[in-house]
Order: sequence, then structure tokens, then C-alpha cells
Amino acid sequence: MTGLRVLITNITLAGRTGTEIVVRDLALGLARAGDRPMVYAPRSGPIADALRRAGIPVVNDIAAVPATPDVIHGHHVIQTAVALARYPQVPAVFVCHDREAWHDTPPRLPGVRAWATVSDSFRTRVAADTGLAPEAVQLVLNGVDTDRFQPGPALPPRPRRALAFAKNQGHLDGIRTACARRDISLDVVGAAVGRIVDAPEALLPAYDLVFASALTAIESLACLRAVVVCDGRGLAGMADLPTYEALRHGNFGVGTFTGPVTAGAVGAAIDRYDPVMAVAVGQRLRAEAGLTAWTDRWRAVYAGILASPAGPEDSEARNLALAVHLQTWDPAVAPSSWTAERASLIRTLARLGSGLEPLDPGVSVAATDGDRLALTGFHTPEAWGVWSAQPTCSLRFRPATAFGPGRIRLRLAPFLPAGSPDARLTVTLNGQPLGELSFPGADGAEPRDVWFAVDALDGVTDAWLGFHSTPCRSPVSLGLSADGRRLGFSLIEVAIEPD
Repeated sequence: MTGLRVLITNITLAGRTGTEIVVRDLALGLARAGDRPMVYAPRSGPIADALRRAGIPVVNDIAAVPATPDVIHGHHVIQTAVALARYPQVPAVFVCHDREAWHDTPPRLPGVRAWATVSDSFRTRVAADTGLAPEAVQLVLNGVDTDRFQPGPALPPRPRRALAFAKNQGHLDGIRTACARRDISLDVVGAAVGRIVDAPEALLPAYDLVFASALTAIESLACLRAVVVCDGRGLAGMADLPTYEALRHGNFGVGTFTGPVTAGAVGAAIDRYDPVMAVAVGQRLRAEAGLTAWTDRWRAVYAGILASPAGPEDSEARNLALAVHLQTWDPAVAPSSWTAERASLIRTLARLGSGLEPLDPGVSVAATDGDRLALTGFHTPEAWGVWSAQPTCSLRFRPATAFGPGRIRLRLAPFLPAGSPDARLTVTLNGQPLGELSFPGADGAEPRDVWFAVDALDGVTDAWLGFHSTPCRSPVSLGLSADGRRLGFSLIEVAIEPD
């Protein structure tokens, strides 16, 4: 099946964010396969200009799309809905690229016949927003143009030059300190330091070691560089073959982070540098994620939705769905996702000098307290608290003052369906074990308070609590809820109690 007219939507093509790179590579890949990609993005810049030079139409006005598409490849809620309103008979696939951003909310419109994500950790969001089971959300892992990102020279026995990408800054101090201790020269690029790189493919091969996340980590691996997966939100560690599968399915992103980016943790990751392993990981990624294989995966998704039944035409139902969509995203309606994000950004500006809002003495782990805690590996917080979604997850907070010695109190409960084996939960603080809990395999376990003694946290800006579920007698001890979500344990409250 070639010659498909594919309309790709995106919120912008004026920068170099992950979805902008995805749009560029997908459009070029489809064109190489004989298809006719077109792009609709309200704002454009250098990437849009490059696509136009390659003969691919890029328009800022939906009325200027040069031909009726056969299929819509939708990124971002507003732009996908605009395309569906313009072409109500054209089937679409909506692709979620972010676990929290408002613009990645799936539009609930009848023209969307398939849902997809680029990371396992995003499936629960799409499932919750659409009512689908998580397994009904297709996983299409990100690809990389292996012609553009070529292998660099052979890696040395020990790293001499390192490059850190900074879309945020929370990881830079730890990286700088760890590299300085090992006499590794470090360069930093990225929006957070005012140094945007338009052609990373020309820069990456000159480095032995790269600190990056998400699509940039994929690009770095494609150049056969050693990669420590991290950014300002946390650290996953050195990419190697034992961790590759989990990192790849987590898009090398926030869902793979297991701890803070401290100098010690970064140093431990650097010390696992192995040039032979780095090449093996990069070669595997190049074999699996090249542009042709990735484009073919998307073309198979298009074929599937084109072959699926369209359902009865009901213009009244279609009009109602569009009206409800417009009402949902009306800025006058409160709370609206994007207006809530604006309010959150204003709060963020107020606390940039000190990080998270202080936790003193305690806080409920609920949606209203998201500014006090940063959660990884959990489902979206609910009014009462939050459920774990992964076997390993973490919670980051900022003590209000120098803390300790003292105690940390947690209120939590397991979710173990009747007949489940006993389960254990190991708790760590900044990577150091605090203790272990045992949960009996019984249904309806009540919440309980547990206390862990901690030493002083003098000089610590952010504290990371890690939770590691360990089954006792079965490979699976975490239960599935009625809506298909995996639930390990509930976390309801966190408090610090100085002695």
C-alpha cells in the first residue's frame, strides 16, 4: 500500500522539541516509502522550512492543506480536532507523547479509530481518558534516522569528553561534579542553558559519553555513544543490554527514572562505562529503530484503521461530539486543562528559586498537592491519593528545613486480590534502604501507617523515596483493577517528623 496521503498534525514546528523531530522524520520516512505526507502546524520554523525544501507541504492554516488526506496522524488535542473537523470522513490515529501535558489529552471524537503511545507508561493515561483497556492502546516506539545519525569513532577505554543535554537544569550540578571528579571534559547544550543545537547529528559523534533522555538518548545511542539516561527530573542510569528493553519501552523518559541526579549516583553510572557494551546497545537500537522499520510500523497502523469499519454515518452524533469537544476546551470553562497548566506555571515561577514547595510537616498524596510532590511510576493522583503503576516507582519532595534525625511516616495499603501471595515493598531514601514491608495476600487490606527512621538530610534540596515491589511466591503479585489498571499499593499520605 503506497501513495497514501497522510496529514500529520502538531502543535508547532517552530522549535526542536521531541514531537517536532518525530514529525520531520515521519514525513521524510513516508515520502521515501512512496507516500504523500502533509503537515498542519499553526506555527512553523526551520524544521518546517526543511520539509518544504524536501517537497513536503507544511501549512499553518487548515484551509491550505493541498489535498484531502486518506488518513490523519494526529499529534496534540487541538490540532487533531481541527483536522477532524475539516475532514470528518477521514479516519485518524491519535498519538500520545506525554504523560501529563494538556495538549496530549486524547480528543474524544468519532473520527479517531486508533490510539497509540510512544511509551508503556503513557498507556494508562490514554486508557483513563478514553475508557479503553490499556492493551487496546497501540505502542509504537520512537524511531531514529540512522542515515542522519551515524556511528562516531571508536570509544576510548575510559570516557574523556562528555555532552549533557539540558531541557531543564536539575541534573547539571550532579553531572558537573561527577565529571570533574573523573577528569572528564563536559559540554552542555539545550534550551535550559540557551544553547540550542540544530544539528545534533554533527555534534554527538565527537563525544564518548552523553547525558540525555527520550528522543535525544535514542539519537545518541544511534551514534554508538555511551549514554547515561537522565534529565532534571531524575536518573535511570547507564544504558546497557540488561536495562535496554525497559528503557526502550519507557522511551528513555521520566517513567524510567528511579532516583535523583546526585553527584554520587551520576558517578556510579559513569563508572559502569563500557565501550563494548555501548556499541552493542547502539547496534541493537539501530537494527530495531531505523527509519524504514519505524515508518513501516506506522504504515501498518494506517492500514489497520483504513480496513476497520467506519460505523454508521450519524451526522448528529458527530456534530454533538465536536460541540462537546469545543465546550471541553473552552477557556471559560473551569477547570480547563490548559488554564490549569497556566496556573501551575505561575506557581512554578514563584518557586523556581527553591524547587518544590516545602513539605513541612506532611501532605496528602492527592491531585491538589501535586506541587509538593513529584511522582514517577504512579497512576494519576486521585482525590484520596495515588496508586502505583509500576514495580519500581518514586516520590520526590523538598524538606522545608534541614531535616533529621527523625522519621518519615507513610500511610499506604496494598492491592492484592483474594488468593494472592504475600508481597514485599522495599522503601529507599535517596538510594539508601530505609526498610521493608510485608503485605499478606488478602483482599481489601486496610491502609496503615508505617514509620522509618532517617538520619539528618542536611544540605539535601530534594529527597527521593523509592518503592520497589518484590513478589514473594509468584512472578506476579500486583493485582489488576476492574478497569484494567495494574495496582500495586496505594500511597495516601507522607509526613516528616523530626525528633
